[in-house]
Amino acid sequence: MDGLMRRVGGFIEILRVHNLFVSAMATLLGFESVYVIVGRDVAFNPVVLTLSTVVVVLIAAGGYVINDYYDAEIDLINKPSRPIPSGRVSRTEALTLSLLLIFLGVVISSYIGVISFMYAVFNATLLILYSKRLKKEGFAGNLAISTASANSIIYGGLTLSEVCSDLTLVKYTLIPATYAFVFTLMREIIKGIEDVTGDLRVGVKTLAITRGVKQASKISIILMLLIVLFSPYPYISGVYGTTYLILVLITDVLLIYSALKLGRTTAESDIIKASSALRSYTKVAMFLGITAFLVDLIVRLF
Repeated sequence: MDGLMRRVGGFIEILRVHNLFVSAMATLLGFESVYVIVGRDVAFNPVVLTLSTVVVVLIAAGGYVINDYYDAEIDLINKPSRPIPSGRVSRTEALTLSLLLIFLGVVISSYIGVISFMYAVFNATLLILYSKRLKKEGFAGNLAISTASANSIIYGGLTLSEVCSDLTLVKYTLIPATYAFVFTLMREIIKGIEDVTGDLRVGVKTLAITRGVKQASKISIILMLLIVLFSPYPYISGVYGTTYLILVLITDVLLIYSALKLGRTTAESDIIKASSALRSYTKVAMFLGITAFLVDLIVRLF
């Protein structure tokens, strides 16, 4: 029984269920961005919302699993407790599961529309390329995974826009999608600092390796401050309301704290330790940032 539970726990961990919840939220955010901001001139379509969310969650889950499949060697050094290096999930099982999840996601997307199907194929391909090749290219990999993150929001709006036969409505997803892109880019750079030892051994060209830990730290701080400076814009532009502004201030506080923490750290070893500690802070901050957009839109429904 203990062995079975250990394996079940391994599969749950490799799927990153908590991250899938955020992916579902991001899709809902994209959908609501079109539905609410347009003034509900478009009809609410629960079937499209459900299908688009399932598509994003399945492809994201497949992306997480295939990432662990290709990262098995790195994780053996950086994170030996991960499901594959710890033996709870075999590489063959991981590859089979990832391809099945991605295949199901792409197939389901075809029921929404041609554009939604093509976009799902693009994002699935991007995630596979990221795990297999782009991740080792450092900043190019950071840009790829940041794009995939933003695409979860865009996809939610795209599916409703396609059903409404007006693809221009996708533009209403661009503010939160840009926010998610920059936020993910910042987090990926921090993760690169945290994993610098293992990445160096296997030849991953992250910013922390190509430009140095200190330079990578400075870039991540700049991105944090850019997010904070950008955060009032959705409110000032009139697209989002007071609810958004209040909630996003909590995110800003976490980012300012993280920036100060990194900025005050000078030794490379201390920067690596600080990056590891701040990874959870930035994850919470990103979740709260997405929540700020989403809750504001939901409040406006009533």
